[in-house]
Order: sequence, then C-alpha cells, then structure tokens
Amino acid sequence: MPDNLIIDFDSTFISLESLDEFILNNISNSANSSELRAKIEKITNQGMEGIIDFNFSVNERLKYLSANTDSIKSFTKILKKNITNSFLSNKQFIIENSHKILIISGGFTELIAPVVRDFNIKKDQIYANEFMFNKNGMIKTISKKTLSYKHSTKAHLVKSLNLKGLTHIIGDGMTDCEVWRKGYADEFYAFTENIRREVVVRCSRQAINCLDDYIKIIS
Repeated sequence: MPDNLIIDFDSTFISLESLDEFILNNISNSANSSELRAKIEKITNQGMEGIIDFNFSVNERLKYLSANTDSIKSFTKILKKNITNSFLSNKQFIIENSHKILIISGGFTELIAPVVRDFNIKKDQIYANEFMFNKNGMIKTISKKTLSYKHSTKAHLVKSLNLKGLTHIIGDGMTDCEVWRKGYADEFYAFTENIRREVVVRCSRQAINCLDDYIKIIS
C-alpha cells in the first residue's frame, strides 16, 4: 500500500457523474430533459478528456442547476446507492487504509462527504469544489475559497499538498493522468469499471478494470 492513495470520485468511487445527475435529478420532469442530458454529458466528457478546461466544464454545467440544501440531502441518498461495485465489495480494505486515502475531485464536497463517510474517509481528506448559496438557500455558484478552485488543475492541487512518500492515483479522467505525467504521483491507474476513456487508458501505464485489480497489484 502506498503512503498516499488519491482516488477520484465521479465514475470511479461512484458509478456516475454526481454533478450531472444532480442537475438532471432536479429537472427530470422537464420535457427537454433528454436533450439537456446529452448537452451536459457532452460538456462533461470534453472536460474529462482534456478537450476543454475542466473548471470551465464545471461552471458551464452549473448554469443548468436549480437546487437547494434540501436537494443535496435527498440526492446524496441516491449517490449512496450508486457506489461502484468493487468499492462496495472492498469496503473493509478502504476502511483499513482510509488514513492514507485522499479524495480529489472536480465534484462538490457537499455531495462527496456523506458518501465516503461510511468508508471512514473524513471531510478533511476531501479536496473538491464547494457550493455557494444565496440568502434563500439556493445554490448560486462555486466557492472561490477552496484549494480546488484556487489551483486550476488537479495536478497543481496535488503539487501544493507536497505529499511525502509513495503516491498512487486512481481515476477515469485526463485530469488524474496529468497528476502522474507531471511527476506529482508515482503511478497512475486508469479506472475502467464504469467508463473506459481510451485517451485516458493510453495515457496510463496500466489500466485496471476494478479495485480488485489494484489490490492484487499492490499485494
């Protein structure tokens, strides 16, 4: 086991893209929901594959969001039902090594923390964006105070943490691969259980189909 294990959240720890589903969950009754889903997924994939700036893709998707604190509470229950299968089956492994795990995501802490808490991963081990709310409790925009916002890329964020010892990163996106390519992680494992992005697989030295594969590698 490395000294630090960085795990992506969306499409890695969970089987879907939390922000996308959060937006769609709040407009599911719209007559144009299928058209909007396609539009949002396109923005997401362009960000994940490095075609457009990832933070730009987050802000573009936020334009479609209409939700409040109650929406967050109800939606996290849905996320808990969509934890990636191999993460669920290896829950004990994650709990036993939780002190070495960091969740670094372009998603939002308010959606991530309630899910990973059951795996003994604490809020201060999460590096993600945070929502800003208006006086009526509606989500207004993205907070500019978090490390995730201040450091425009995941690679810059990891660099700022100055992690000591062996560091591995598991994820499905180009932002994860860039952490390794820029020398801020010793190994990157392209995670393909939920989605296989060929550009990310080509970027990695090794792709893994599930968390079991990773556990075998480090055992």
